[in-house]
Amino acid sequence: MKSSYSLRRRLIATVLLLEVALALSISGAALIYTHHEQRRAFDLMLRGRADSLLGAVQDAENAADTVTVDLHALDLRRGDLWQVIDQSGHVLAQSARWTPVCQSAFRRTSDPDFVIGHQHYRGLVLHGIRQVDADDNSPGISRPVTIYYAASLHQMHDAVKRAGQFLLLANGILLLITGTILILLLRQGLAPLDHLNRAAAQVRPSQPIFRTPVDVALVEELSALAATLESATRQLDQSFRQQQVFLHNAAHELKTAVTIVKSSLQLLASRPRSSEEYHSGLAHCLADCGRMEELVQNMLLLARWEQPDIATHSACSLSEAALSVMTQLSRMAETTQIELHTEIAEGLWAPLDSEAAATLISNLLINALQHTPPRRRVWLRLQRQQDKVNLQVEDQGEGIAAADLPHIFERFYRGDRSRSRATGGTGLGLAICKAIVERCNGSITVRSQIGEGTCVEVLLPLASPQAAAVSALPSAASAAH
Repeated sequence: MKSSYSLRRRLIATVLLLEVALALSISGAALIYTHHEQRRAFDLMLRGRADSLLGAVQDAENAADTVTVDLHALDLRRGDLWQVIDQSGHVLAQSARWTPVCQSAFRRTSDPDFVIGHQHYRGLVLHGIRQVDADDNSPGISRPVTIYYAASLHQMHDAVKRAGQFLLLANGILLLITGTILILLLRQGLAPLDHLNRAAAQVRPSQPIFRTPVDVALVEELSALAATLESATRQLDQSFRQQQVFLHNAAHELKTAVTIVKSSLQLLASRPRSSEEYHSGLAHCLADCGRMEELVQNMLLLARWEQPDIATHSACSLSEAALSVMTQLSRMAETTQIELHTEIAEGLWAPLDSEAAATLISNLLINALQHTPPRRRVWLRLQRQQDKVNLQVEDQGEGIAAADLPHIFERFYRGDRSRSRATGGTGLGLAICKAIVERCNGSITVRSQIGEGTCVEVLLPLASPQAAAVSALPSAASAAH
């Protein structure tokens, strides 16, 4: 199980680590540049001092015709190591600290940096020619000499070290300042998250709808999340209210049916009656029990189709289902003297099982027949509309008032006569139809005019017979076992 963490602390730690890495990178680059510049300046210093030694070479004015080095005009550091020799290898001059170890250090490596004892030096070898006794008429005498010159790197290392210490101190102070500012800015910047959290914590049964704080709505990254939470809580609140209304209406309907049965039985038991009266009273009780049973069955059917885990991978022939329902209800139409007209195209399949398709068509058609006066017409049309199946049930009935149209798919809604208990319905037929249609991603709409009639139009996705064959494979396999 993963442990929880603080987003604020993680952001602060991440930014601080990035700042530390950036500061170290800049400090490292600055130190490398400083070291390079110090070495370049050090090499220029070495070359200048070696050149000054070359300039100090002059004629010795003796019988051996040799040269010497005049050190009186030179300002050389006491700790430097140097030696000047002529072309025959004779030492013309050398520093007080020059030893044979220095000579071997120059000769055993080509690296200008070397170590003598515990001291680090950097040196150079200058092969030069000194023109002695030169004037306007004569170039003078060329005197080749070799100069070995080295100086301690201690001062250069100290300079680089001081630069590094300064960079570390400056970057440390900068990190402290920026870290403090960062913490303050992050606290202020993440304040909408805290407000969002507190607003979400206020959602409870007594206040089920999430209210978006003003500062959260101004944050682009949080406004979408807040809008989603607000929409979800509104939908949940609406769903809970619908469930409460459903339970209230169901209890009311069942209580009414039970009261009617109880009253009928009490009336029969109130005094002695004849056999015919008992038979008539029991028949009424059985009819009321049948209506109560129908109500319970429709409630269970509606609850089943409103479940989110109902599979819709099956498919059936909507054309065959419509013809089957027409055959069953033709006798009802003849009894009520209603003309039933059909326009059913063949080979239309929809993503429904046969039971749902029959329930959908029969509910719509029975509703139309019940509210159409005798000697009027009812049409059942089933046509293809691009990649949809268009199912229409139109009647010449009483019509539905405009104020009632938005509510006709609500459970137990009886705002108009078309949903009256006198028709024998339970008030759940259209709600069941809507649940079936929406389960397979379809749509259902109603158009109606008072005194002219009503048209219910259903659009369902067009399916193929292969979908029905694929959905039947698991059933066939289980039957084989």
